[in-house]
Amino acid sequence: MKNKTLIIVTCLMLLFGYMAFQFGRMYFNERKEKNRLEGSWKAADQQIVYYKAKNGNLVAKNDALLLKYRELKDIYPDIVAEINNLKVNPRQVEHFSETVVQQQKDIVTTLKDSLIYDTIPVRVFNYKDEFYTINGISIGDTQKVHIESRDSLIQVVYKGERYKPWLWIFSRRKLQQVVSCKNPNSKIEYSQSIRLQNN
Repeated sequence: MKNKTLIIVTCLMLLFGYMAFQFGRMYFNERKEKNRLEGSWKAADQQIVYYKAKNGNLVAKNDALLLKYRELKDIYPDIVAEINNLKVNPRQVEHFSETVVQQQKDIVTTLKDSLIYDTIPVRVFNYKDEFYTINGISIGDTQKVHIESRDSLIQVVYKGERYKPWLWIFSRRKLQQVVSCKNPNSKIEYSQSIRLQNN
């Protein structure tokens, strides 16, 4: 009789222990999900922060969003359309980043007299540096200009600042993105980084 009671009590304790473990796991998963969504909404509303890199170039920094595919599809259908346009299955994407860059540079150069076909007088100019090649020709009242510009966009996604710095190591780190252009005449106008989570 004692053995039977002991077995029943042991089974009940194991059952209660298992149920407590499952409820605890569900609670922590829900809490993690809630924190992820709150962090993503804050990141979506955040303005870009600018600072200077060691070499003096301007760097743009923002928090990355952490979304699931179904959330991306509901909130940003234009991004899903863009991914489809690239002939990539959106469900297989792990990270999406979009950056808008504006370039502005004033160039002063000298016009030179020249001849084409040995008879037509024209004025030409050429300009070249590390980032731009510009050729221009003026024939009568017509101006023709050919511009080539080069730039490198550096993007780094990393675990950055903590959500609650006062909690020190007990606070999770935000997923953040920094974007920098090699061309000093470029400025980041817009940047968004989305990391996709498997459902």
